[in-house]
Formats: sequence, C-alpha cells, structure tokens
Amino acid sequence: MDLKNKAIAALICGILAVISVFTGVYAFIGLVLGIVGIILSIKVKKELEAMGETVDADPALKDIKGMATAGLICSIIGTAVAGIGFICVACIAGTIGIAACSLAPMA
Repeated sequence: MDLKNKAIAALICGILAVISVFTGVYAFIGLVLGIVGIILSIKVKKELEAMGETVDADPALKDIKGMATAGLICSIIGTAVAGIGFICVACIAGTIGIAACSLAPMA
C-alpha cells in the first residue's frame, strides 16, 4: 500500500470513528476504527519523515502529509469520544441491570 492510500485510509477511519459516536451501541466500532486510523497516520508520517526534505518541495507529498495529519486528528478525537461513549453505554446498561434486579420480587 503506498503512502497516499494509507493516508486516505487513515482519514476515512478517523471520520468513521467520529461518526460512529452518534450511533450509541456501535461506539466500540468507532473505538477500533480510531485506533486503526491512529496507527496508519503515524506510519505515514514516519515514512514521510524518512524521505527528508523532499516532502516540502513536492506538492503531492504535502497533500499526503496533510491527509495523514487530518486522519490523525480525526482518529484521536473519534477514539476519545467513542471510548467515552462506550463507557457511558456500558454504565447505563449496568445501571439498568442493577435496577431490574433490585425491583425483582424476593423469594
């Protein structure tokens, strides 16, 4: 997979991670997509740093660097918010379970 495809994949994973937050129960998928996006973005940025000074001279590489940065930011935000959302859904499910057990008739 070349750098441009990795950067696009990182950006898509980050965007999907942010969008999945609004689905509630699928926040876990956003968590996984966000982690994948972070890993891909970091790999692209490291490969671009290994190229050296040619990144600043080539407009195509600048675009790839921008996509990788945007993917990293979206992935971090998506992972953080999806993690919080997943924890909230788990807490609500636990609270409902405890409430249901406490309302059950005692035998």
